[in-house]
Amino acid sequence: MQFQSESLNTVVDYYEVKYFTSTGTEVSKNARLKVVTYKGKTFEKAPINVYDMAEEIDILLENNYAVTINTKRPAQFMSRMTVDKVAQARTKF
Repeated sequence: MQFQSESLNTVVDYYEVKYFTSTGTEVSKNARLKVVTYKGKTFEKAPINVYDMAEEIDILLENNYAVTINTKRPAQFMSRMTVDKVAQARTKF
């Protein structure tokens, strides 16, 4: 999912994340990768809990960010340890 600011300078992308298992790969249900781009340059890449992502999406929409891509983005690889840590933690309540 991708959001773009009114000024078109800032883009926020959310990607599913996948990790290696003993039988192949698995997509996480509770973690995503957040990528923030400002004027075409990557400003931030960070894992995020899906509940925190949902709250951030509400804030983006309140601040007039437009949904520019509302399709499933390709899943990105992340270590299993990071996925598990992010999936179990909420940074905001």
